[in-house]
Amino acid sequence: MKRVAIIGGGASGLIAAHFCARGGCRVTVFERQKSAGRKLLATGNGRCNIANRELDADRYHGHNPRFAGNVIARFGLDETTEFFRSIGIPFVEGERGKLYPASLQASSVQRVLIWEIGRLGADIHLHRKVDSIQPRNGKFLLVTSGLEELEFDAVVLAAGSCAAPQLGASTAGYELASSLGHRVYEPFPAILPISIPLKALHRLEGIKWDCGVSVRARGKTIAESNGELLFTKYGISGPASLDVSRAVNERVLAGETPEVAIDLFPATDDAGLAELLDTVLADGERTLAFGLLGILKERMPEIFLSLAGLDGQARADSLSPGARARIVRALQDVRVAPGTPRPFAEAVVAAGGVDVDEINPATMESRRVKGLYITGELLDIDGDSGGYNLQFAWSTGALAGIALGRAT
Repeated sequence: MKRVAIIGGGASGLIAAHFCARGGCRVTVFERQKSAGRKLLATGNGRCNIANRELDADRYHGHNPRFAGNVIARFGLDETTEFFRSIGIPFVEGERGKLYPASLQASSVQRVLIWEIGRLGADIHLHRKVDSIQPRNGKFLLVTSGLEELEFDAVVLAAGSCAAPQLGASTAGYELASSLGHRVYEPFPAILPISIPLKALHRLEGIKWDCGVSVRARGKTIAESNGELLFTKYGISGPASLDVSRAVNERVLAGETPEVAIDLFPATDDAGLAELLDTVLADGERTLAFGLLGILKERMPEIFLSLAGLDGQARADSLSPGARARIVRALQDVRVAPGTPRPFAEAVVAAGGVDVDEINPATMESRRVKGLYITGELLDIDGDSGGYNLQFAWSTGALAGIALGRAT
């Protein structure tokens, strides 16, 4: 019986363990935390956004994003939903195609996965950190934190990224991959709030608004999203911000100076917004700030008028055509410079990781070390917010487990 070590008890490690054990392998999962699947509990605000109905290769990023397309073509949405149904977890669909367990509890997914792999005979060793992996005579010698040496026929490296260290994430997986000769692209935080140094926006802290948000660099739009935006004491957050944060951080860390553009009325063109202004500013005795309360929340009029270079206490009947055009632009195209990226502790995922050109997308086996498989977020592939990263974890873990089971 083939002995397989799986390093990491997260999403990709657990599903890899399932398919390995189902295929007849003797499986041992090494998890350095007190429980397996800990990060799963935090996904989807505790509901576990397992996948997305709108799965597409364009939702993935990295130095070679086509790798993700090759992976999901082999184990995609249909295979994922069928797998979860087979272990007693049906789905319900939420907004933007997001799929959740019918219980709407991430703990359901965690507990059922752990129970299933136990039923299949796999062992999970908790509080067990693997310090080194040493290929030796066609096998692998693992040295754990207790200096125990264990021999295995194959290894699945599913240790996850360094995002969310408060949940146990670390750089250990990258270090193990690097020690085995793999190239690792420097990780950086993705899917997280964006710092905006402009203090005027900080005064909007706590306000939510449906916006269009885009990122421009070198004269081109490189990312855009529509959705809820939350103004914070340091910048912006919310779904629309999270969607474009990767593009922002990638450019900032490369030494570029991207712009973040905010459109408060993405469904309204210039002419339509001008008509709205005509309506709310029809009473010439009203101040500009008071008039704009007809279309904006408290605090917003003064701030956006100041960004347009106008005094909110000026009367509406004093507004010139040029000033009116400046208001339209301030409400539909405020451009601000992002600051230093927020920390990994606030990130949902990490971009960067193991070079996927060194991995076989059909099996997840290393092209450098026979018998070594690398899966999940440890790879240089990251997806958009909305279940795409968990999908990649399920897909890569399943492909590794299936390949190992077939080779038994």
